[in-house]
Amino acid sequence: MTIQAVGVLALAIGLAGFFFDASFILYAFFCATLLGSAAAFVLTSLGGTNISPAHLLLGFLAVKLIADRLVLQRIAEGIAPGRPGFWLLLTVVYSAISAFFLPRLFAGETFVIAVRAVDSFNFPLAPTMANLTQSIYLIADFICFILIYGYARDTTGRLTVGNAAVCCVILNLIFAGLDLATYATGTTELLAFIRNANYALLSETELAGSKRIVGSFIEASAFGAATLGYFAFATKLWLLGVRPRLMFTLSLLSLCALIFSTSSTATVGLAAMLLFSYSEILFVVMRRPLTSQMFFFLIGAPIVFAILGCAIALNEEASAYVYNLLDTTVFSKLSSSSGEERSSWNVQAWQVFVDTFGFGAGNGSMRTSSFPLAVIANLGVIGAGLFALFFAGIFFGGNNTGAHDSLEGAYRQAAKSACIAWLITATISGSLTDLGMPFFAFAAIAWKDSASAGFVRSQVVRGRRILRSS
Repeated sequence: MTIQAVGVLALAIGLAGFFFDASFILYAFFCATLLGSAAAFVLTSLGGTNISPAHLLLGFLAVKLIADRLVLQRIAEGIAPGRPGFWLLLTVVYSAISAFFLPRLFAGETFVIAVRAVDSFNFPLAPTMANLTQSIYLIADFICFILIYGYARDTTGRLTVGNAAVCCVILNLIFAGLDLATYATGTTELLAFIRNANYALLSETELAGSKRIVGSFIEASAFGAATLGYFAFATKLWLLGVRPRLMFTLSLLSLCALIFSTSSTATVGLAAMLLFSYSEILFVVMRRPLTSQMFFFLIGAPIVFAILGCAIALNEEASAYVYNLLDTTVFSKLSSSSGEERSSWNVQAWQVFVDTFGFGAGNGSMRTSSFPLAVIANLGVIGAGLFALFFAGIFFGGNNTGAHDSLEGAYRQAAKSACIAWLITATISGSLTDLGMPFFAFAAIAWKDSASAGFVRSQVVRGRRILRSS
C-alpha cells in the first residue's frame, strides 16, 4: 500500500473532525466527493485499487456520526422494512452475494467485457478482483446514504447537508476554473496531487479548438456528468426562489462549464434535463402559484433559445462551429469507433442477461455503456427489482406536505433534481452498477418521510414566498 499527499491531507482532516462538530467532517466529505481523479491510498496488493479521499473520509464520518445515539437510532429507523434504506440494503447484500456466487455458477457459460480490462474484448465469465472492488463500492454507497439520512433527520442536520451540497456546486466550478487556468498557463502539474489515481487521465484534450474541461475528474465526460447534477441542483433552488442571485449565477456558470466540457453525455443529458424541468413547471402551474423565477423560465426559456438559434443561424462562422461541435459530440457519436464500441458493450450485456437466465453475471463482472443494462447484466432481475424499489422510495415516497414551502423542502427538491440528472447521464453512458457516492449523498437529502413533515412552514410577504425553517 502506498499513501499519497492528498491521502495525508484527508487523514489529517479526518482526525481533526473528532475535535469539531459533525458538520466539519460532513462538509469535508461532501467536498471530497468531487475528487474523482485523486487517490488517497493505492492498494498494490489488490491490483492497484485506489482508495479515494471520499472513501477515506467516509470512515471518519461513520465513526463520528454513529457515536451519536440519536443518529444511530435514526439509522435503524431508516433501514426498517419498506423504506428506501431497506431496499438499498437488500440491493447491496444481494450484489455482494451475486459477486461471489454467480461468476462461479456461470463460469465459462457466457462472455463479458471485463471491468478492468484495457482492451474491449469478450472474455469468458470468471471471478475477478472487480467482483470484490465493485461490491465494496456499493457497500460504501449504502453507508454514505444511511449516514447522511440519519444525520439529516432534524432541521439543523437538513440545513447543514443542504449547505454542504451548495458548497459542492461552488467547489466544482472552482476546480473547472483551475483546470482552464493551469492549462492556459502551462502549469497543469500544479493539479497533479489531485490527479494521482492510476486511471487513464484525459485532462489535456481539445475538441473543436477549445480545451475540454475536466475539473477534478479523470475526463471530460465524467466532469460533464457530475456537473449536470450540480447544475440541476442550483437551477432547482433558483426556480424555488432560494438565494436567487447566487443560485442563478451558479446555474449559469455550471451551464457554461457543461457546454465547454464538450461531453456527449452532458449535452444529451442537458437537453433531457431542461425538457424535464420545463415539463415539471407546466405541471406545477396547474396546482399552485409559480415563483417569479419559474414564471421567467416558463416564458423566457423558449424566447432565449429562439433568439440564440436565430443568431447562430445568421452567422455563417458560428453556425459552422456549432454544427461541427454537435456533429462530433452527438450526431455522429454512434457511428464513431467509440460509439460502436459502447454499443457492442450494451448488446453483449443483454446477451449476458439471456445466457444467465435473468440472474446476471454477478456484480463487477460486466462493463456496459448504460446503467440499466449494467444492472440487469450484473445483478439480473432480482437486483433490478430491488434497485427499482429504492428509486421509487426516493422519488415518489414520503409525505409531500410543505415540500416546496421551506428551505429544507427546497433542498430536498433540488437534491431530487440532481439525482434525476445523474440517473439520466448514467442511463446514457453509465458503465457499472455503482452510481457513485454523490448520487447516494444527494438521494439521502432527497428522501423525505412523513416524520419530517412537521418541521417546516412557509410565510408569504408582499406576494413573495420566503423560504425558512422552524
